[in-house]
Parts: sequence; structure tokens; C-alpha cells
Amino acid sequence: MPPVDGEDDSNARGLPREVVEWLERSFDARLVLCERSVSRREGWLVDLAGDDGRRVEGFLRLERFVDGRLKEPSAQVVRETHVVRALHDRGVAVPAVLAHDAGLQATLFERVPGRDDVHELEDRERVDTIARDFMRQLVRWHSIPVETLAVEGLTTPETADEYALAGIHDLERGYAASTKTPDPLATLTFAWLRRNVPEPPERPVLVQGDTGPGNFLYEGNRVSAILDWECAHVGDPVEDLGHLYSRGFFHPWGETRALIDVYVEAGGSAPEPAKLHFHRVASFAKAALGSTMAVNFWGVEGPLAMLMYFSLSGERGLAQSLAAAMGVDVEDATLPEPPSGESAPLDRPLEAIAAHIVDAELVPALGSPYLRHRATELRDLARYHARRERYRSVVVAQETQELSQVLGAPITTIEEGLAGLNERIRSWDDTTAGEIARYLVRRAQRAEALASPLAGRYANPVLSAI
Repeated sequence: MPPVDGEDDSNARGLPREVVEWLERSFDARLVLCERSVSRREGWLVDLAGDDGRRVEGFLRLERFVDGRLKEPSAQVVRETHVVRALHDRGVAVPAVLAHDAGLQATLFERVPGRDDVHELEDRERVDTIARDFMRQLVRWHSIPVETLAVEGLTTPETADEYALAGIHDLERGYAASTKTPDPLATLTFAWLRRNVPEPPERPVLVQGDTGPGNFLYEGNRVSAILDWECAHVGDPVEDLGHLYSRGFFHPWGETRALIDVYVEAGGSAPEPAKLHFHRVASFAKAALGSTMAVNFWGVEGPLAMLMYFSLSGERGLAQSLAAAMGVDVEDATLPEPPSGESAPLDRPLEAIAAHIVDAELVPALGSPYLRHRATELRDLARYHARRERYRSVVVAQETQELSQVLGAPITTIEEGLAGLNERIRSWDDTTAGEIARYLVRRAQRAEALASPLAGRYANPVLSAI
């Protein structure tokens, strides 16, 4: 990417002028590189050069509304920065904080060498070595007495509900505010979590809150930096182990159960199976339902294809995790055969046109990895829309039939059936809840299969066993 030069150019690249001015003022240097990264959270590779030959190479994390305006100061963003500073001082492999401005919602981190794609390595022995190193890092920060971290806003829960449900309550409120009608999978998940709160931990620890592959860098065979601490809080160490399942679902790096054994061998406490089930369900809820919220929040400006697949495939992982925690056996479901012939005259031509324009014309001409990613998302969304339309009639027929069977009464619309499921869940009956869980797994599997054009490098995720 060409160097940033001048106000108009930097604004065209997407960084607010006030952020550029803050960076240049903080380091008495000129911004010479400004390249947006491909990620769920907004991030930028930035380089600054001083007149004396100094060069600052950093990774900028920025929080703002989707219309480009800066957010009001967020306690979460401020806490993340303070947590990273505290961990860096204690020898945990995290980037150094180079600069932070709470009002701008901006933090410049040291740009640590390394890659985040351990799950894409073909050398499985190397993947295992890196994964084991990560588990030892996890033990390291879990071993730090939380009272010694002295991070503002980092408080210790007092009750079992506060340990297990604080983030779930926030998720439930956010999900309700972002969706027009409640989905039965969300309704069942929240109801089950409230009914199965585990005992609080013997020793609270600093929980990353979204830990595992994709959220750390590696160089050679070692972890070079652990990233993304925006969800950090004091909690149960098993919560982080639960997150290993959801992140390993999309970023396969080995059997999670075997990696937990490495954690125990390195000095971590062995998790109780029931508590691990709880936190696996909670983690998938945050990943899947949180992605649904993000789709509704971001609108057209967000990484829609990626978030939609995280939502739809994550719901399958959530449904299967929930069924396993409930002791419910499930059967795999497949998509019914679509109607023969063309479902709609324009579906396939539009799909083909989008693919040609993106692959043959746009991607080769775009220098920015971020813009190439946005172009491929447009292509994949067109493919997804066409696939949904081709399968719509047979999927609706199958869903209507299965909902009628679960409810024990004929229904005329899917919306009617889903509303009936929500009512059944609210009146909770163990037998009924189990049958609903079986249906929700099948429903999620079909939705995931429809979303295959959005999968990209996340195709066919496998749920690791407890």
C-alpha cells in the first residue's frame, strides 16, 4: 500500500483524522503506513517515521460506530488495555502497549512477529507443539494471583451466578434487543444455563474470555503473542477451557480434551465434566448468538459473510453442545433434494456474474488485502442467496413437518411453530426439552449446510468431545 500522505488520503483509507493526529503527536512522527487488517474487530497496521530516522511499527485497535463516528468511552476497551499492560509486566506473551487514548477508543500495540493461522499448517506435529506451548501460557496467566494485577474495573464475583451468568445476562439482553423474535435455540440455551449454574471456583483467575486458536500469534514452534483481551475478567478457569472448544471448532488444532490434559500436566486444575459442559455451552452461545448480534449491529459495513457463517455454523456447535450437556442423543440431518431445474431464472446468472466480476476483475486489481476480502464476501453472499432460494421450498416443507411432530399438532407456518417451541421451553419439561434439543440440532445442521458458500476456510467444523 502506498504511504499515507495528507489529510484527504488518510481519511480515504478510513482512519479518522483525530486518530491520525493523535498517533503523530504521540510519537512526534509522520504516519507512513495505514493498512486495515481482515478481522472481526477493527484493526490497522500502522507505521510512523520520525525525522531522526525512528520508526514505530504498531497494530492499532479502534472502536467506533458503524457510521464512522467514534464511540463514547468504553470501560471494556480501557480495561483491555490495562489488562495487557499488567500481563506484559508479569512476563505473559502479550504485545506491549505503545499508546492509548480512552476518548478516541484507540490503542496502539507493539506489532509482534508471527502468524495467527496455526490451524492451517499441514505439519500436524508442529501444530501440536505450538498448541502445547499455548496451553502452558494459559497456565501461566491463570497462575497469577488476581489481587496482584491491580487493574481498574477488574472485580471478583461473589456468587455462583455472578461467576457463571454475568456474561450470559449481558448476552441475553443484547440478543433480545437485536432480534425481532426470539429463536428457540437461544431460548433453550439461556433456560438451560440458568438451571445448571455450577459451583464457583476454589480460586478465581484472570479469564481471557475468548481464548484459543485464532487469538494468538506463533513464530517458529512457539507462541509469540496472545491477542484480544477485550473480554478479560475475573472468573472460573474452566471458562477459558470452554472457549477452547468453540475456537477449536472453527480453527482446528487438535483434540481439545488432549490439550486440556496438557493444561493439567503444566499445573492447571483438572475440570469437572459437568462444569466443562456448562462452559462449552456458554462459550458457543457467546460465539454463535454474539455473531448474530454483530450481523444485526454492523449492517453493511461489517464482515457479513464471516459473521453470518460464525452465527449459522456456531449455532450447530451450540445445539450439539447443548444436547450433549443434556444427555440427549441426536441424529445427523441432511438437506432434502432441491426441486429439479432452475428455481428462478436469474439466480444462477447473478451468482455467476458476481463470481466472475470478483474473481477475474476485482481481486486481481485490488492491492489491499482488506478490500480483496470485502470483494470475496460479496461473491459469497451472492452464492448464499442463490442457494437459499434453490432450497427454500423443500426446506420450508421439511421444517413445517418436523415442527408439527415436535409440537404434536399441525402448524401452517414456520413462524407459528417456532413460537410454539418458545412457549414449550418456557414451561420446561425435561422430556419435552430433550425432543426440542434433537430438533434444534437438525435445524441447525440444515442451516449450516445452506450456508456452505460462506464457509471459506472455516468449512466443516468438527465439535471436539468432552
